[in-house]
Amino acid sequence: MDLWHQWIGILQHALTFGAVDLHLGMGLAVILMTLLVRLALLPLTWTIARRAEDRHATLQRLKPALEQLKKRFGEDQRRYAQEMAKLYKHEGLRLMDGTSFFGALVQLPVFLGIYQALRAIKDAGRFLWVNDLARPDLWLAVAAGAATMALMAMNADLPEHMRLMLVVVPAIFTIIAALKVSAALSLYWATTNAFSGAQAIVLRSVLGRRSHAAARKV
Repeated sequence: MDLWHQWIGILQHALTFGAVDLHLGMGLAVILMTLLVRLALLPLTWTIARRAEDRHATLQRLKPALEQLKKRFGEDQRRYAQEMAKLYKHEGLRLMDGTSFFGALVQLPVFLGIYQALRAIKDAGRFLWVNDLARPDLWLAVAAGAATMALMAMNADLPEHMRLMLVVVPAIFTIIAALKVSAALSLYWATTNAFSGAQAIVLRSVLGRRSHAAARKV
């Protein structure tokens, strides 16, 4: 626990340094710290996102084969699961990507630490229209919810019949949660989700160019 408190203390000192010593104010300090943390984690998050995109592309390619398996063994769920596992193994796919899971686990202390540090701030001062970032703000909560909705909408793996619900419900939960915590946390959520969205756009652009280049060579 001492190590955890030290980690939160480091984050709080970093926020104070940016807000006071660099004269940024708490709002810009939160944004700057969020961007610096996301940039530091970029090699890891980029790898996880790329693996997810590769997995999605492979599953899309295997969709006809999976549909054929379902037609043949749909009534025998055990046989269907066995045949699907064989197909996944042949294509180098796993039911759960251990690397991505481990990567998400590594990031957990970072984001939980930021959450605790921002939740504990007091007298955070003004930022744009917000009088005190230590108190909840409706419009920053809405901004965090909108960023969450946009990020979820970019997820190509969402099932079509549940897509609307899986896009809207997390956004609503984000807004509700943001209205119960400091506006600084809303600002952090909006910033980190916007960063994730921008990363996804760049990644898909890079993969798209590589795919087109490979197609031309063929």
